[in-house]
Amino acid sequence: MKNVIEMLEKHPAVRFGLPVVAVVGCTLLFLFGISYLGSSYTFIAIGVLLLLAGYFCGWKVLGGIVTLSLALILVAGPYLVVPRVQWAGAAGAPSQLLYHRPDDPGPAQLRAEYSLDDVTRGIEDEFERVAALAGWVNSRWSHSGSNMPLSSNPLDILREADEGASFRCVEYSVVMVGASQAMGMPARVMGLKTSHAATARLGAGHVVAEVWLDDYQKWVVADPQLGYVFRADGVPLSAVELGEALARGPGTVEVLSAEGPVGWLQKTPYLLFMGPYLFHFDTQYDQRVFLPEDERKKGGLMLVPEGAPDLKKFQGQPLFNNFDYTSSVDTFYVAPEIALTDL
Repeated sequence: MKNVIEMLEKHPAVRFGLPVVAVVGCTLLFLFGISYLGSSYTFIAIGVLLLLAGYFCGWKVLGGIVTLSLALILVAGPYLVVPRVQWAGAAGAPSQLLYHRPDDPGPAQLRAEYSLDDVTRGIEDEFERVAALAGWVNSRWSHSGSNMPLSSNPLDILREADEGASFRCVEYSVVMVGASQAMGMPARVMGLKTSHAATARLGAGHVVAEVWLDDYQKWVVADPQLGYVFRADGVPLSAVELGEALARGPGTVEVLSAEGPVGWLQKTPYLLFMGPYLFHFDTQYDQRVFLPEDERKKGGLMLVPEGAPDLKKFQGQPLFNNFDYTSSVDTFYVAPEIALTDL
């Protein structure tokens, strides 16, 4: 065994080939492995590659491998992780979205109890108001990827958070939708899923919020888990438009928080995280988030790229959301027509 190890240490294929394999392997595993395999298996695999490279090629070489891998991840990664998709032609459909009026009991209570007027005071631009609300929601608790609230009502989530609880991206988005509706802006919880969401083991989905802006006559996406909103060429972006802009190059996208533009060191890791999720987009028709879930109208709409199969499973489990499927962005992004509080 000792002779075999000594032979491997001297063999050119190991001394020169292993560093290349390690750089490529670590880069690809970091960019894609977490969604396919889960974070534990991915980091174990990266650790094994680095240990082998360090043992057979020397620890100085290992430093170069780590440096080059990180450079590739940060520079090339945002271009690699964003899916390239196509959408079908225009298709007209009436809006089926149900949401709260700001004077409904739940939104009105949220606005008063949590002084939302102070959060947006002096802000005239609707997009800037969304950024302020996203920042406020982001500040209410620290993220937990597994903890779930006792109730999906935004008020109950906030009260649990006031007592020290932490929640998932889902709860950030539900509270963001409730706060936006409380301020008179139609809003919806938006599920994002990767291209391999049906078979991935873990990490194949993320949840954000979209808010309708009358001033811009469009939906814009906010990620309240981080407190971010997005623009390209000065125009606020929806979730689908964010994916399209990133596919043209991450430099075209401006990531903003309530404090202003987000710097490159914060922006790049976020885009590496967000990019893979911009493939499937889904939302429930009934966005009256202050109602108990069993009182809301069932059903939702999922946007699927043209040529991709309808997503019927998520991480190996059947979807029970009764989705209607479309590949038309126009259908998915139809403007909300009226606000209903009763069916």
